[in-house]
Amino acid sequence: MKTLAWFLAVVFGLAFLGATLMNADLIGRSRRALAGGPRTYGSEARYQIVVLLPDASDSFFQGLLDGISESAPRADAVVQVFRYPSAFPDQAEQYYDIALRARVDGLIMFTPRDDRTVERAEKARHAGVVFIPVGTDPPAGNPPSFIGTGQLRQGLEGGRRICGRLGAAARIGVILPATGAGDLTDEPLYKGVAAAIKVFPGAAILAAARADPGVLSGVETASAMLRAHPGINALFCSSSQDTIGAAQVVVDLNRVGRVAIIGSDETPEIRRYLDKGVVTASIVRNSKWIGEEAVRAFYRIKEGHPALQPREADFAISLPEGGAR
Repeated sequence: MKTLAWFLAVVFGLAFLGATLMNADLIGRSRRALAGGPRTYGSEARYQIVVLLPDASDSFFQGLLDGISESAPRADAVVQVFRYPSAFPDQAEQYYDIALRARVDGLIMFTPRDDRTVERAEKARHAGVVFIPVGTDPPAGNPPSFIGTGQLRQGLEGGRRICGRLGAAARIGVILPATGAGDLTDEPLYKGVAAAIKVFPGAAILAAARADPGVLSGVETASAMLRAHPGINALFCSSSQDTIGAAQVVVDLNRVGRVAIIGSDETPEIRRYLDKGVVTASIVRNSKWIGEEAVRAFYRIKEGHPALQPREADFAISLPEGGAR
């Protein structure tokens, strides 16, 4: 017991030290940026924006970062990015508090649907920090300035694509985002699929599961789903990572052509699976636009204009080469 107590004391001590050092570093860099010192992009920055995102390999988040980093110079801003483990979303709260104490100019933060976003926005306002929430569907309270993708529309399109191929014979497995919480059937993505298949009597969702954080989440979730429900003939995936994982499982189980996959976003690997006929179609969310709009929303507020109401990005459909839209 003494050994365990000593070990825990060391772990928590290191964690506290790390948070303290990060706090001091962020505050120090913030003050230098506000003083107009040389920053990223090789110029003096007028504003500093902190970005908080899950440390996930999903291409959605890379698109967000691309949009933010490319737009920041036009807003005369420098960007500092902090990633937290998807399995430990509470760490985002620590970064959030540190950013407010550092009194950075802006904070762009990924916010799940059921989150304390309105409370965070108010707290940031009192600290003099412009808070821009980004994500998928608007969090509770529909906070101003939120920019997302609209998973209900994504689910509707996915269900329509599946039933356009399989009709009333569709037996669907839905892999939901790891960042969600609560009842699976309350997820907008699930509701979208369920609504789309209603016009095809007999079509059904056989299983739904939330992806686990981690690089193998799509593999593990799709494998468990197909083994537990062998009647599934279509998988709908909510992220690029899960799309790739589901495709790998379908190939390994020798079920290519017998299980249609409607994926999300597009990476070189997803493109290869599309052209090989493993993935039927992929719904590409314009997360880069979300990042660009987040920076514009920050600059608009900083320049004294009112915050805009929540907005949604559009999406495109990626198909096999030569496939009909």
